[in-house]
Amino acid sequence: MGIDKSNVRYVIHTGMPKSLEHYQQESGRAGRDGLEAECCLFYSGGDYGIWKSLMRDMPPEAQKIAMVKLSGMYSYCAGGACRHRAILRYFGQDLDKDDCAACDICLGELDCVDDALVTAQKILSCIVRLDQRFGGGYTALVLTGSEDKRIIENDHNKLSTYGLLGDYSRRTVRDWIEQLTGQDYIEKIGEYNVLNVTQKGWAVLKGKETPRLLKPAQKPVKIARVTVDSWEGVDNGLFDALRKLRKTIARKKGIPAYIVFGDAALRDMARRKPSSIEAFLEVKGVGEKKCRQYGKAMLDTIKDYCRANSLQMDAGTSKVL
Repeated sequence: MGIDKSNVRYVIHTGMPKSLEHYQQESGRAGRDGLEAECCLFYSGGDYGIWKSLMRDMPPEAQKIAMVKLSGMYSYCAGGACRHRAILRYFGQDLDKDDCAACDICLGELDCVDDALVTAQKILSCIVRLDQRFGGGYTALVLTGSEDKRIIENDHNKLSTYGLLGDYSRRTVRDWIEQLTGQDYIEKIGEYNVLNVTQKGWAVLKGKETPRLLKPAQKPVKIARVTVDSWEGVDNGLFDALRKLRKTIARKKGIPAYIVFGDAALRDMARRKPSSIEAFLEVKGVGEKKCRQYGKAMLDTIKDYCRANSLQMDAGTSKVL
């Protein structure tokens, strides 16, 4: 703090500042002599949570302002737009060229998704299908196939765009929405930041323009021993097939998928591979009622999968039938 040296070549942030004002002030300590300088920022979603926790005891109005600034800082970190332009816009200015030729985005130092056009079209189409009446968080829930109560009540689980990005996390899709906003393909309207597709966004929908979307960060996942044990003997392909069937049943009935069967039950089905009602009743989580309701459909899927993959059925049942 208070450093007064003109020849600082690097500024390294080991955590995300709480606002772009702070970031600009801190990174601006480098390169005051007019020569090249570099600013590196290491951040994670945990930084956001820490700042949010520290702001908990602030007066309500001050907390509201601080949270807006914090969200702006996180959007800057996760965004796919030119860093220079993003900072200038935050302070009410704009960049007079398309490429600043200095930031990680414009220098192509970050990995971008290969099918950015298709992914962006899915996101923009979902906003249109939602009649441009919802915010980024809700839109991400629809795109990832969430079974949130609001989505079911609004019948948005019946939209053609529901679950189109179900292979990605809600956080990743939410970041992509922010990246499209930063590149002017989406704009936020009103007090509740309702998403609207801009003229540039419609050009993307028509395939006339391709945005830039960053690949989600890859990080190693530590798997607990209990998790490993719970998958022992489970046929992953059969488990996925049963999950799809469960989702179809749940949609038709208008109920959450876990009400049909929990994951533990599906794993046990994919482990045992029952071929009869009697063997199906031995699966953990299967009772007489659910057996009557869903037994035939589940057994048909199991038999078809085992037949197609030449797998033996009735593994671990008390009686092989």
